Amino acid sequence: MRNVFDQYNHPENRLTHGLMSSLAADPALLRRFIQWATGERAPTGQLRVLEQTLPGEEESTDEEDAERKGLPDGWIHDGATWSLVIESKIQAPLDPDQLQRHRRTAEGRGFTDLHILALVAEQPHHACVKSVTLKKWTELYTWLLMERRSEWARHFVAYMEVLEARLIRDEYLREGMLTVFAGIQFGKDNPYNYFAAKRVLRLAMDELRQRNDLKQKLGMDPDLKGRPAITGRDSTRIWDFLRLEPSKGAANFTEFPHLTLSIQQEQLFVIVTVPHGIRGEFRKNLLVGGRQGFCSIFEAILNNFSDSLGSVEGIAPWIEIIQRRYPSQRAEPIIDARLQFDLRTGFKESDRWRTNVKEQPQWLGAAYDALSKKNSNLQLGVGAIFRYEKCPAVHTPEIVDYIAAAWLACKPLIQAMIV
Repeated sequence: MRNVFDQYNHPENRLTHGLMSSLAADPALLRRFIQWATGERAPTGQLRVLEQTLPGEEESTDEEDAERKGLPDGWIHDGATWSLVIESKIQAPLDPDQLQRHRRTAEGRGFTDLHILALVAEQPHHACVKSVTLKKWTELYTWLLMERRSEWARHFVAYMEVLEARLIRDEYLREGMLTVFAGIQFGKDNPYNYFAAKRVLRLAMDELRQRNDLKQKLGMDPDLKGRPAITGRDSTRIWDFLRLEPSKGAANFTEFPHLTLSIQQEQLFVIVTVPHGIRGEFRKNLLVGGRQGFCSIFEAILNNFSDSLGSVEGIAPWIEIIQRRYPSQRAEPIIDARLQFDLRTGFKESDRWRTNVKEQPQWLGAAYDALSKKNSNLQLGVGAIFRYEKCPAVHTPEIVDYIAAAWLACKPLIQAMIV
């Protein structure tokens, strides 16, 4: 069913229409928006909300005609001397001359107490016009999240998320975003959706690239690119990765371990990936201590998990080994074997992290045997899973902290390989 806000062809106009419609429908939200946008209280008396229309004129029914005339995207006024003019941009650059024309138009109509707000996806490279308030759509989204008491704020927040997913799908939104990461909302009442997952993955990875703890403690390099294109719309998972600084200059990123984040149908999967094609010396370093040395690395990882994430409900420290083959270069792999297990099965339960997981160290031993006698395309993943139905934190912005903590807990694995 078509969304109530989808009344225009151009994304900028759809977004502005959604905002202005929500403000017009909720006068209390409108007044709080004015204070957010201008830093001042809204004027007393009745306020009028217009879009692509000048005060005193009939609303334009022709989207293209309104574009040609260069009308402001939104206009809020009190019918006297106060007004707030809104110009919105997503992909198109902000035009200082256009903003000046809006100012002259408003002043020519007697609005002496004038405010101009420019809403943009990305900070412009040039200086903005003096006396123009510049805010990003992400700032508006964050403010609206705090206005959840308003039904119309909730409607518009949901629409921003849907529209952003469409724009990413259509490759319209290549730089900047409309929303910010607010957790992963998939679950029983909100099933996994590829385009929504792609949007959330992009937001989460943007935040994770900025984390100093990952840079300083693991050597994550935010400037090294992850996946060149996020694909797999028919799959039940979507993933991307962060690279480590030592991999800079490598012919292939699979020569080095990397930090993988996968949003899946039922869970969030956070691992350090040790690819099949990893350099021989790294594999040798991981196995040089024999079975006992190998197990001691994973005991240190488990202790780190206990310290940083042991109190988080619904998390499981996890190991996965996959044997696969590819029918062709671009084909989906055929999985010949997969060993997955909770890392806590490898060691006796301690007071550090009491659970109902039973000790079964043979699983960790099987992982060692498979890696030490490798005779196939074999990939190791070490990290954690966060199940949507069991981990409430996955639905909050704080999950980014837990993702980083899961990678940091695996530092002994990275150190063992990259000496």
